[in-house]
Amino acid sequence: MPELKPIPTSRYYVEFDGLSDKLIKSVTEVSFTGQTSGHEKPLASTKNGKTLWQTTSAGFEENPNVTIEVYVCEGDMDFYNWMKATMPKSEGGDGKWSGNRKSGSIVAYNSEDTEVLRWNLTNAWIKSYKVSDFSAESNELAVETFEIVCEQINRAK
Repeated sequence: MPELKPIPTSRYYVEFDGLSDKLIKSVTEVSFTGQTSGHEKPLASTKNGKTLWQTTSAGFEENPNVTIEVYVCEGDMDFYNWMKATMPKSEGGDGKWSGNRKSGSIVAYNSEDTEVLRWNLTNAWIKSYKVSDFSAESNELAVETFEIVCEQINRAK
């Protein structure tokens, strides 16, 4: 049996075209759900009354997505500006969605700093934005949360 080497969840990195060296607090919800077709009702009835069923892949229920939390750093608006570039002009954005989709990667490292997992994201853009609450009683650092949707997520490692 091969030696099992668990992978720590605290050793990772996220980058997108032109967006690197960022302070990423967390990566959550790397997810996509396939949908099926044909299973809702029988396909046919055959000799001796045998009912045939067919189930096949029908793509995704919705596009794959991932949520990242980025520490707010003074003067760094790169992720926010990416989101703004893809928003329609009628909503206060730059209206340049198709030209601002980016490819990116989520990479996990083992305790020896060796890359052991990689997911590649294709044609990603920011779907939603949220900034952390501010409170005089808080001792937390400010965080921006970005939900990123893409056309495809492939696990490469």
